[in-house]
Amino acid sequence: MNTSITAVPFVAGLAVVTFGMIFVAIWVAHARLLRFLAATVAFVLVLTTAGAAVNAYFNYLPTVATLFGQRAQDQASSAQVGELVAASAKPTHGVVEKVSIPGLVSHFDARPAQVYLPPAWFAVPRPRLPVLELLHGTPGTPEDWTRAAGADVVADNWAATHDGWAPILLLVDENGSFTADTECANGVAGSAETYLAVDVPAWAVAKLGADPERVAWGIGGNSEGGYCAITLALRHLDRYSLFLDFSGLDHPTRRGGALHLFDGSREALEAHTPRLILRHHHHWQPRLAGWFEVGSADGGTTRSMIATAALSRADGIQTHLVLRRGGHHTWRVWRASFADALPWAATRLTAASGAPPGVLRIGPRQPHAHHGAAQRCTVRSLHRPTVGTHQRSDDRQPKPRPARASTACRVGTGEAVENDRQQ
Repeated sequence: MNTSITAVPFVAGLAVVTFGMIFVAIWVAHARLLRFLAATVAFVLVLTTAGAAVNAYFNYLPTVATLFGQRAQDQASSAQVGELVAASAKPTHGVVEKVSIPGLVSHFDARPAQVYLPPAWFAVPRPRLPVLELLHGTPGTPEDWTRAAGADVVADNWAATHDGWAPILLLVDENGSFTADTECANGVAGSAETYLAVDVPAWAVAKLGADPERVAWGIGGNSEGGYCAITLALRHLDRYSLFLDFSGLDHPTRRGGALHLFDGSREALEAHTPRLILRHHHHWQPRLAGWFEVGSADGGTTRSMIATAALSRADGIQTHLVLRRGGHHTWRVWRASFADALPWAATRLTAASGAPPGVLRIGPRQPHAHHGAAQRCTVRSLHRPTVGTHQRSDDRQPKPRPARASTACRVGTGEAVENDRQQ
C-alpha cells in the first residue's frame, strides 16, 4: 500500500496500458459491443493517466495508501491515543490524531484539524512541549501536511534522536473548505486570524498541556499558508517567535481582488501585506526568526520570497533563505522544505521551552529526489554590504534604512542557504 504512484515507472506503465487499450478499441475489436467496451475502458484509462500525471507533478497523493484514504503514517484514533495515555509509557513513535478545535472567540467554522503528538508527550509527568502550527494552501486540507509532506515522519525522525522530544504539530484549517480562501485574515470570509492566533493556541494549552509561552510557539505554511505564516508572525509577536514560509507571496491574493476580502478597506489590506509591514518597522522586539524556502523555478513567487527575505533581514529578523534548484509550486518542494526547516525550528523551540537541548549538525545537503540540489543565493540590500552564503553575520546589526532591496542568485551545488545565525 506504500507503493509510489508518482514515480515515473508507475505513470509510464499506466500510459502504456492506456495506449494499448486505445489500439485494441480502434484496430483489434471488431464486434460492436466489444469495441464499445474497449473504447469505454480506454476513455477511463485516459482520464486516469492524465490524473496520475498531474498528481505525479504535484506529488499530492504519493502512495497507493494515500489514494485510498491514509492521512498519515502515524494516524491513530482518539481511543488509541487514550490507550497510549493509560499505558503511562513513551511509545516508540508519535501519533497523529484528528481533532476538532472550536472557534470559541472567532466563531470561525473550521474543518477538523490534525495534531501530531511526539513520544515525549506521553511521558509521566507530561512535559510542556513547544508547538508548531502548520497551515496548508488553497485548495487544500490539514491532512496535506502528513499525507503529502510526511510531516509526522520527519518529526518522528527528529524525536528518535532527541529522546522522544519534538514539537507538537498542529495541522489546522484556515479556510473552512477545500476551495475557500480567507488569507488567514479577519474579513468577509470569516475571522480566520482570530481562530488561528487565539482559539487554536488556547485549545492546545488547555487540552494538550502545551507550553503557553511565546518562545515555544512557531507557525509555518506552504503557498497561501506560507503567506499566512509570516503575516501572522509579524502581526502577533506576543504569540509566535518564529515562522516557516514555504513559497508564500508577500501580499494577500484572492479571486475577485484582495481588497474585497477586507470589505474595501485599503488600510486593512496594507496591514496584512508583509512587504509593507516590514518597511514600516525595524528592530523587532521581542526578536523574531524566519525560514524562507522556495523552488528556484517558481516564477513570481521565487522573486517575491527573495525580496521578502531581504526585507526581513534588513528589518532585524533572524533570516534563513533556501532556494531549491529547479523546484516549482508543488508538494515535492514543500516536503523537502519541511524536512530542511524542522531541525532548525525544533532546536529553537525546544531550547526556548526548557526541553533537553537538541544537537543540530549542518553538513553538505544532499539533493532530495526529484527536485535537485539547492541553489546558492546572495541577498543584497541597498546601502548594505553583500552577505554571501554561509557567511556569519553576528556582528552586523541592522540599522534603519530604506527598505528597497535587490537580489542576485547563482546556481550551485551542496548546501545552498543565505543564513543569519544570530541566536
